[in-house]
Amino acid sequence: MRISTNMIYDKGVGSMQRQWSDLLHTQQQLSTGRRVLTPADDPIAASRALEIGQSQGVNTQFMTNTGYAEDRLKLLENKLTGVDDTLQYIREKTVAAGNGIYKEEDLGYLATDLRAQFDSLLALANSQDGTGDYLFSGYRSNVQPFSGSVAGVSYAGDYGTQTIQVSASRYMPVSLPGSDIFTATREVNDDLVAALTGEHADGTANTGDASLTGTLAPLADGSIDMDKLGRRYEIVYNDPAGYDVYEYEPGNPDRVTIATGLADLTSLADPTSPNYIGVNLAVSGTPGDGDRFEVFVSSNNMFDNLGLLIDSMERPGPSGMAGGAVAVGLDNLDGALENILKVRAQVGSQLTETESLQSLGSDLNLQYSEVISGLMDVDYVDAISRLAQQQTYLQAAQQSFMQVSNLSLFNYL
Repeated sequence: MRISTNMIYDKGVGSMQRQWSDLLHTQQQLSTGRRVLTPADDPIAASRALEIGQSQGVNTQFMTNTGYAEDRLKLLENKLTGVDDTLQYIREKTVAAGNGIYKEEDLGYLATDLRAQFDSLLALANSQDGTGDYLFSGYRSNVQPFSGSVAGVSYAGDYGTQTIQVSASRYMPVSLPGSDIFTATREVNDDLVAALTGEHADGTANTGDASLTGTLAPLADGSIDMDKLGRRYEIVYNDPAGYDVYEYEPGNPDRVTIATGLADLTSLADPTSPNYIGVNLAVSGTPGDGDRFEVFVSSNNMFDNLGLLIDSMERPGPSGMAGGAVAVGLDNLDGALENILKVRAQVGSQLTETESLQSLGSDLNLQYSEVISGLMDVDYVDAISRLAQQQTYLQAAQQSFMQVSNLSLFNYL
């Protein structure tokens, strides 16, 4: 085989270039701290690291989502705490209203205070987050959920619950429909009806021995007419004409006449009757002329019940504050408070869960990082040793090339 000068130079240069390439690759590994610079360096490790990196990215996004959920839940808890505090304050004032020494003027002052608390509750029910979304509108977060006054409050939201995905299989609720908090605070059953014995218009006691009991009157399909909840009625017996029935409407300073001269009260439970109020009232005993009774039909709606309470303070009915309105008001407030505590317990449980998820997510991210590091990171001891070895090889290649390239027959002429 003939060896030409060009072949000697090509082989020598090629050998040195390979040595330079190996040396540069090792130097890049040391400077970046990565063993696998391209997938070609270790296809299996690169593929595995890519897969784990994607899983780590998903886990990081879940942690971010959990942070958003935690912020939203803390805002909900803050607003619910405000509702709880306001209801507790109203309850204290309601207990005070039962004090027999309070005059009508004093009750008026209490009613004014409770009107302000009512407005405070309504504002809390219409709370918004930092982006302007309403917290208690369900899915309709751009719609103000509650509007109205003591005379009546309507709900414009829906019954949905917004969620955020915080893990592969967990969608955490981060909103609450206002219906669950403010308009479903008591069960709809006969406990909502309170039929109370009152006194004559001149303040004297009833002369007869009659008393009333009341239950909700179901419609033909067995359902309850929800529009007839949150009402207050006065029943007056005039001998021998019969019973007169009046309604006190919050916001209306005048009594509304429902019926006069009724021989009995059965028509009040008949949906086809113009006297219909949705309540079965039964009389036991014999009423005396001028005897008065009061009927409270509470609602499952917190605002309707507060409207009843405030109206009772502003114009006490025949059973008086201590005799009826306070007891009914306390029952309704206790139901609202119990419901708020239940909702707060749910939110508190979710906040505990977010803390756990954040901790688990951090641990999982650390595990992913450790696995990726094991697959991709350079062994500095091995790389430094290899770099020194490659430098030696390169120097040897250079020296040998110089020696070989100096060989020539012209040196002997």
